[in-house]
Amino acid sequence: MSMDGKTPHLLPLSLSAATKNIRDDVPLVCGWVLINAFTLAVAYIAVEYLDASCSQSSFIMPCIELTDAEAARVTALFIGTLCCAPAQAAAAALALLLPCRRRRGRRALAYLALTVTVLCHCMQAGTVWVFLAADPGYIFGWIYFPAGYCFFAVCDFLSFRALLGGDGWGMQYVAYF
Repeated sequence: MSMDGKTPHLLPLSLSAATKNIRDDVPLVCGWVLINAFTLAVAYIAVEYLDASCSQSSFIMPCIELTDAEAARVTALFIGTLCCAPAQAAAAALALLLPCRRRRGRRALAYLALTVTVLCHCMQAGTVWVFLAADPGYIFGWIYFPAGYCFFAVCDFLSFRALLGGDGWGMQYVAYF
């Protein structure tokens, strides 16, 4: 109320109350990125150091024979994917460690981390595609892997949407979704 007690203030919220209403989705997005980086590291350890034997009678893990070109492509994609994990984790950790008053820097690092995560998911999908093309009869893989990568794509899209709509400036672009 104003000094006369009858008319309301022109600014109904105090400055501290207005700043509390601004959503910051950087921690949520960085959590998604760190989960992906950690999962990738654990998967690498599982593939490299645990003995997972394949069987022709197994429908979950059949033995798939790759040509030399396919094996080279899988190796290149796998190395590229492994290079993404430290970049993801570093960008996400820096975004989380920056103080909140450095909002643009935090958001830029969150965008970088999420972009590297999307790149990593694309390389993983490329690796899976090589295996599925090498063995078209791998029905479990044709069902399980595309469903998993659809989940990754939806989570990546929702993370980008959260970053765009976080403090209001990007809502004009995401209002159509």
